[in-house]
Amino acid sequence: MTDQAQRLKALDPQGSFIVSAPAGSGKTGLITQRLLRLLCSVQNPEEILCITFTKKAAAEMSSRVHSALQQAAYQPRPADNYLAQTWDLASEALARNTELNWGLLEMPARLRIQTIDSFCRYVASQFALETSLGELPEPMDNPESMYRAAARSVLDCIEEQSETGQQLQLLVAHTGNDLSRCEKLLADMLLKRDQWLPYIFGIRDNRQYFQQVIEQTVYDHLSQLEAALAPIAGELIAMADFAAGHLPEDTDSPLAQLAGIDQLPEPSLDGIAQWKTVLSLLVTADKDPSPRKTITKAQGFPADQKQAKARMLELLDWYREHPAVHELVVNCCYLPDRDINEPQQALLDALGYLLPQLAARLNELFVLNRCCDYTAIMLASLQALEQSSEDQAVSDITLRLDYQLRHILVDEFQDTSSTQISLIEHLIAGWQPDDGRTLFLVGDAMQSLYRFRNANVGLFINAQRYPIGPVQCVPLSLNTNFRSQAGIVDWVNQAFHRAFPVEADSSRGAIPYSPSVAFKQAEQHRAVEFYGFTAEQTDQYKEAEAQHIASQCKTLAEQQPEQSIAILVRSRNLLKAIVPALRQENLNWQAIDITPLASRMPVIDMLTLTRALISPADRIAWLALLRTPFCGVSLADLLAISNSGDAGRKRPEAILERLQALVRNPGSVNLSREGQLILARIAPVIVAAWHNRGRDSLRNSVESLWTALGGPATINSSNDLTDVRTYLDLLEKWQVAGLVPDWDGFQQAADKLYAAPSPVTTANGGGPVIQIMTIYKAKGLEFDHVFLPGLANTSGQADKPLLRWHEQVDEQNQASLIMATLGAHDEEDDSVYRFLKYQETVKSRLENTRILYVAATRAIRKLYLYAKLSPTKTGYQAPGRGTLLAPIWKALETGIQANKYHVVALGDSSEPSALSGKAGPTNGNRHSLRRLPSDFSAPANPANGMITGTETITETAQNQTKPEGTQPMVARHLGTVLHRTLKQLAIEGTEQWPAQRRARLVNGWTAQLKQLGRVACEQDLQLLTRAVEAMLTDPRGQWILQQHDQAQSEQPLGYLQNESNSIATSIIDRSFIDNGVRWIIDYKMAQPGLDESKQDFADRQIVQYQSQLAHYAELYRRMENIPVKCALYCPLIPMFIEVSAN
Repeated sequence: MTDQAQRLKALDPQGSFIVSAPAGSGKTGLITQRLLRLLCSVQNPEEILCITFTKKAAAEMSSRVHSALQQAAYQPRPADNYLAQTWDLASEALARNTELNWGLLEMPARLRIQTIDSFCRYVASQFALETSLGELPEPMDNPESMYRAAARSVLDCIEEQSETGQQLQLLVAHTGNDLSRCEKLLADMLLKRDQWLPYIFGIRDNRQYFQQVIEQTVYDHLSQLEAALAPIAGELIAMADFAAGHLPEDTDSPLAQLAGIDQLPEPSLDGIAQWKTVLSLLVTADKDPSPRKTITKAQGFPADQKQAKARMLELLDWYREHPAVHELVVNCCYLPDRDINEPQQALLDALGYLLPQLAARLNELFVLNRCCDYTAIMLASLQALEQSSEDQAVSDITLRLDYQLRHILVDEFQDTSSTQISLIEHLIAGWQPDDGRTLFLVGDAMQSLYRFRNANVGLFINAQRYPIGPVQCVPLSLNTNFRSQAGIVDWVNQAFHRAFPVEADSSRGAIPYSPSVAFKQAEQHRAVEFYGFTAEQTDQYKEAEAQHIASQCKTLAEQQPEQSIAILVRSRNLLKAIVPALRQENLNWQAIDITPLASRMPVIDMLTLTRALISPADRIAWLALLRTPFCGVSLADLLAISNSGDAGRKRPEAILERLQALVRNPGSVNLSREGQLILARIAPVIVAAWHNRGRDSLRNSVESLWTALGGPATINSSNDLTDVRTYLDLLEKWQVAGLVPDWDGFQQAADKLYAAPSPVTTANGGGPVIQIMTIYKAKGLEFDHVFLPGLANTSGQADKPLLRWHEQVDEQNQASLIMATLGAHDEEDDSVYRFLKYQETVKSRLENTRILYVAATRAIRKLYLYAKLSPTKTGYQAPGRGTLLAPIWKALETGIQANKYHVVALGDSSEPSALSGKAGPTNGNRHSLRRLPSDFSAPANPANGMITGTETITETAQNQTKPEGTQPMVARHLGTVLHRTLKQLAIEGTEQWPAQRRARLVNGWTAQLKQLGRVACEQDLQLLTRAVEAMLTDPRGQWILQQHDQAQSEQPLGYLQNESNSIATSIIDRSFIDNGVRWIIDYKMAQPGLDESKQDFADRQIVQYQSQLAHYAELYRRMENIPVKCALYCPLIPMFIEVSAN
């Protein structure tokens, strides 16, 4: 392997490194090996901190390390060289473990492998009294409501006779006296407050600084362009002078000002206007300037001046052949042509005063409402890490850590934000060169795609060049790709070498391409296919693309069923035609985080029901409620109900009042026979629910009414029921005294949730499950075949923010800042704001290249690319620069011209069937109406609790699954408390529960038992302590509690009892997927009786609970097509008892 020396060097426990690890290079394995090596050099494993950015990555890392230790402890040395190297490192770590009595095999949680969020929370919690938030509450999933509340709170001060009032009046006037717009602009700023807070205090009365930065920026860009234009500067000046003298007489073109020009303008703010005029000869005047192909008399080249025109066309030919020069020209076209003006500075001064108040008000609301967001946790941790004024050498936090940190490892470093870098700098502030402490950073700048989460890939570039705090990391580069076959690696190298920028620019996040070397041999088939479609109608293209993808997937499923398939998209809208096409081909597929929860019809019905119960005046909600499938009123009957009783009234009667009247007098409205039956069934139920709504929570009222109306009978799948439960859980969080005070916030929170992953639902029992997900979700995964549809689609435009900023870093690592505010409501944005907007556009385009690179490098065996093309006279129009296709278009265009790739013109003789083997629409967007029959009768006594499945289980079987009902009350209460504790340990991670924290559990147990009606005695607490400690020291117990794929604790699964048609719910203590097997674990507090052997005890437990676990297994089998295993776990012994799931 060409990078073996780099990999070995990365294991040096004395060195600090930053490792660039491209896709498929095995960076997780490298971090695992480094961590094992470091274990041999520390006194305690807690001296090593490994930080990742997702729970999934942290779980995988923990699993890798623990697995390596287990392999070294119990398995022989493997023959494979790489596995043998890991085994050797793990063996050395185990020797150290034995020498110092760490107990890593029994307590793997001693390894600090955490997400950045969990570590920040841990740091901030150590300083709960010193930080602005105090004791940290749980972060909100949707903090936008708090952002808007903070903005409103600040805007409420607008009429005060104070500086705050004056500055608010200036801001509101700037936004056109539109308070709602101003509120939104301020609220949007809070999402990124960790970015602007470090700068905001210095922007007031700082016009001179900004002017210097702008002037330096203009000088740097123009000087760079001047050097790039040197080969043609003389000719360009001559052509500019010629054009100025040959303009039409009636024109007012700025080119006229170039008459007599004999040199390029000076590279300064004073010369920028003349520079832009000269450059207009090279580029078009479009919003996105492109190289000129022709020139006319309008540019000063009349048709009779053939010689000069030929010279200028030759100049343009040279220009088009130098795309790097064109990029510099476009950059200069967007340079600001003046510095910050007085109105801009006045608004900057206002924001410099108001935004800190806005952030402070948000913190007050967080404390008042016992909530926070992830940014607040990050800022609190930074506040905790700040060094005290009394002792600048050592920060207080280092004294409060359980162990002194000696080694820090950071995975996915390319997605680090500025705030997170500051956190690392504070952690290592007291380190000294060669003191044995190390920093190890791993990432791939080419895979940075979380800019929307404040990730700044430029930090990775700077870390390769400059120290982080006192530590200078040595750059290392890996280049071996272990994932993809050589054909894919070679194509990616060829296509993306031109797609990525030539030079690095940390300010913009420009990353040069680093080629990879394939470890696997090339396969005989073509590694990459491109399918282009030309069509007048976008829908026609989408149908053809969807049919072709489905046809290809079907062929793969039939011919190579053992190989994995993935369809990756940037936007979920691309799947509207693809999913129905897959369904039509009867393929196995599963969509992950694709369908917005609020777009699911059952959830839309629940939203309607909720709005109706909240307000009788919401006429639209009440009419929609009557049209829901569990009511099913026809349009004619709905019209009759709506219009009845309005005679002589100034305003329409509420629909609820009409229903109440129908309950009293069923014949008061002329309804159809079917309508009479429906109203006789639903009206009393709805009226009763309205009168009883204040007696229970809103969530329970909505759920009860939905159940009473027959809602569960309208559900088509277990996933629909899971979505309904998710909605109700969200409603429970937002309800206050039977209402939802912030309905807009609740609606936004619902919009951010996604429906449950689709089950594997087809008649085709075999074949691979086609995974459908976004490119972001696919990061870190791999598939044999990867399909990338809709590459020529553009993404939507983001709203203009109130404030833009751009930090530039020069060659000496010195940063400078430019800031500009949004233009007034009746004015255009000034040139500085437009320049900063262009910088964001460039960053977005550069990220598009990285997004496509991530998607392409998921493929192991073959990659399939799709796009809609627009034909021209000579070929095809280049895709928009904001598309994913744009970066690799040149490579694909060459292949199209060589007849290597397919392009089909839809509508001519080459119909879609020429590629897909199918014709005609998929009809995928048509849905059958879900409506209950008019004589439907809901279950008389539906069981309490929501359901999440439509499985049917006989009453006899279900009655056999409830042996807990015979348990003594004390044992049941202790079991309830233990279950809650184990759920908390599993969710937070056992590493978050050191002995000191576990010792405080008795306080919570005492309170919980009191709520259950029992005064805790010492024996109760000792029993619970023994159960928890035994499970944490038992390898099986640790395995159950550790992070797993699709892990759930106390998961409710519901079903319809077949004989009684009533609803019931089963609660699964612990469930997860491990090595492709769904495990169901049921906790039991039982112990062997006197003189009872463990085997007899286990046999007795199996007999008692086998039917219960078989019932659980059947519920899961109906939802997913993977093997199921069941087990009982008795922590008091501890004992793991596997039970047959059949």
